[in-house]
Amino acid sequence: MNKSSQAELRLERRYDALPEQVFAAWTDPAQVRHWLFTSAYGEGQSVALAARAGGSWSITDRRDGIDYIAQGEFLEFDPPRRLSMSFAMLQFSSDSDVLAVDIATDGEGGSLMRFVQSGPGIAEELAQTPAGQDCESAAGWRIMFDNLAGVLASRRGHGRAEGEGTVRFDRLLPGPVEKVWRWIADSEKRAQWLAPGELPSAPGQSFELVFDNARLSPHTAPIPERFKKYEGIFHSRHEILRIDPPRLLAMTWGGGNEPPSEVMFELTPEGKQTRLTITHTRLKDPATRLDVSGGWHAHLGVLTERLAGRTPPAFLAMVAIIEDAYAQREPRRP
Repeated sequence: MNKSSQAELRLERRYDALPEQVFAAWTDPAQVRHWLFTSAYGEGQSVALAARAGGSWSITDRRDGIDYIAQGEFLEFDPPRRLSMSFAMLQFSSDSDVLAVDIATDGEGGSLMRFVQSGPGIAEELAQTPAGQDCESAAGWRIMFDNLAGVLASRRGHGRAEGEGTVRFDRLLPGPVEKVWRWIADSEKRAQWLAPGELPSAPGQSFELVFDNARLSPHTAPIPERFKKYEGIFHSRHEILRIDPPRLLAMTWGGGNEPPSEVMFELTPEGKQTRLTITHTRLKDPATRLDVSGGWHAHLGVLTERLAGRTPPAFLAMVAIIEDAYAQREPRRP
């Protein structure tokens, strides 16, 4: 949602996170570096935040050999409800605007964030933007707020390891069981968060999934070397093990020269919501479990945003954050 006057840019965004978590994402340097004026794909970032009223902040992101520096001072600091800060990019203009953020519970276990940018810089930009169109700053903030969703998703709902060969995920999703089932069973809907492929109707039947992670979000980002393994289109064969619409689906996963692992989707109604449990079993070692944990976590982040009618962040940007978080929780063994 976007509202603007001659002097202000106003944006709203709902997040499936507590106000304390959203506030921390604005003030914790470890989180800020992944979304605010910067990303995991820059050539080099630095974030300095004195998180208090009167404290200064500075964020530098190097792209194509050029340092882009955003800086200012915290004017208000009232966790977890409100903060405001001055904001300038002196390499482009001596003008300084004010960014104000209000965060409130939304009554559904999440948060509503209201954002206002005011000052001479944004007022001039809005005055020059044709009526009915987003100004450049609005478009930029929307992308950053989508990326913020990825940061918040990376910090909650981690998969639970149950022995070396199993990981389990739980998500409470909006809508009845039948709605969530369609996002698992229907090829076109599944293509928006995981991979397309026509689902057979009976156990023992095989089918193909076609993975193209670059198509999971309209947002794009350069792919660093360590994530080249996720680039391109991949075809994989699977077999239905159990299917009981709209409550349960189990299938084989992977395989090739090794026995396949298995994935089970279980859907349980909880009031007006649905609890989705994904259990991935028969994983060959802890390193494999760590790899699939990051993947499922990121795909579920996309599904959550899709079910809420929001634009998911760039998939690989989210994977970068999530894999780092999992590596810290469970370092890879040599």
